[in-house]
Amino acid sequence: MLVQVALKNQKKDNPGVNIMPPVVFYACLIAGGVAEFFFPSFILMLDHPMVRIIGILIGSAGFIFMMCAHEKFKALGTNVPTNQSASLCVIKGAYRFSRNPMYVGGSAFFLGLGLALGSLWMIVSYFPLGIYLACYVVPKEESYMERTFKNEYLLYCEKVRRWV
Repeated sequence: MLVQVALKNQKKDNPGVNIMPPVVFYACLIAGGVAEFFFPSFILMLDHPMVRIIGILIGSAGFIFMMCAHEKFKALGTNVPTNQSASLCVIKGAYRFSRNPMYVGGSAFFLGLGLALGSLWMIVSYFPLGIYLACYVVPKEESYMERTFKNEYLLYCEKVRRWV
């Protein structure tokens, strides 16, 4: 079920997340790459071919999950940026499994990349992003969704987990 907010009644309200999660994602990714370049990490366990294959699988699955969620937003015509108003409460597609599939998928992609590259720095550089998403972005977005979609969003929260 999709809940549409009448545009004439829609406020200029939004989640208020002005530093877009992709900006933090890329900053952490670059930081991990730079750290790995200047201070190469070598952990025997991360150098195993099976770990690299698992990393490729996790990263690929995460990317696909993230893009399915992103494309669902685009197909339905609702805003993706976290500083814009939402016109729909999307609960189909990847949103049947997670209330935050873009973040779950992006996180799996990031960590899978770290495993595939055998880079401890890449894995460690994910943690600021994870903390940013869990402690800042998601609480602001959930508060906004509850304000905007009220009971429909609360019912959705009862059925679908925050992460997976």
